[in-house]
Amino acid sequence: MPNYENFFAFEYWQYEVIRHAFSFTAAVFAAALLYFTVTAAEATQKYRRTFYISGVVMVSATIELGLLYFMWNSSFVWDEAESAFVRAEGQIFANGYRYANWLIDVPMLLTQFLVVLQFAGGEFMRRWAKLTVAGAAMIILGYIGQYYEPQVAGFEEGNGAPFWIWGGLSWLVFFYLLYVANDSVKTGRASLSQEAGLWMNRAWTLLVVTWFIYGFVYLVPGIPGINQSADWVVVRQLGYTFSDVVSKAVFGLMLAQVAILQSRSEAAQRS
Repeated sequence: MPNYENFFAFEYWQYEVIRHAFSFTAAVFAAALLYFTVTAAEATQKYRRTFYISGVVMVSATIELGLLYFMWNSSFVWDEAESAFVRAEGQIFANGYRYANWLIDVPMLLTQFLVVLQFAGGEFMRRWAKLTVAGAAMIILGYIGQYYEPQVAGFEEGNGAPFWIWGGLSWLVFFYLLYVANDSVKTGRASLSQEAGLWMNRAWTLLVVTWFIYGFVYLVPGIPGINQSADWVVVRQLGYTFSDVVSKAVFGLMLAQVAILQSRSEAAQRS
């Protein structure tokens, strides 16, 4: 089943804004990859894993967003009669690449989160298992639900209830994930220096905000009054773009700052 975006004709500016958002996101991730590569040595050995994990996240995100860019380009063509971009015959745009990317990146982000908070041994594994399973379940449930976007938006006949059921289950897992992650922050923050702890608080707050934005734009196809406007497709894709850049690249940069500050604090204590 095609995603929600395939049922619209886009004005030139709408099509271009979304296309540029895809290219911008891929470029940001490529640039962030270079940053994590050249700055890893600023942290001590035990914290360098967060830079390496961020590098994996950036590679995955660059590839997946690059694929979305090319898919968007091939899925719509300019129609002179309508003065709009319409879906190309035989082509379908799919947000599934985003879910594939999230399924890789969310567990990676949560892993580096625990690394910087200095969990180790059995405590690390217990928390990692909870966060990873919850993160993967959240993405998979949302992925299933997004196949029912056309029905819930009224573009195709059929029952839109599965969109709300699978999406609702994804939200429930999301709240559990927030609970477990927040507990990890409160517990692990005590092991950080004051300055590093402040940066961890900022990183965590930023991550929570962007994850809620993800959840809102996911629900756009099911919101009457806005779900049949191409303007909201633009809003949706820009919301995904903002959240991708902030929750992966900016969050990674902030965790890197925590790692660097904590490395300096521990070195000062030893000297």
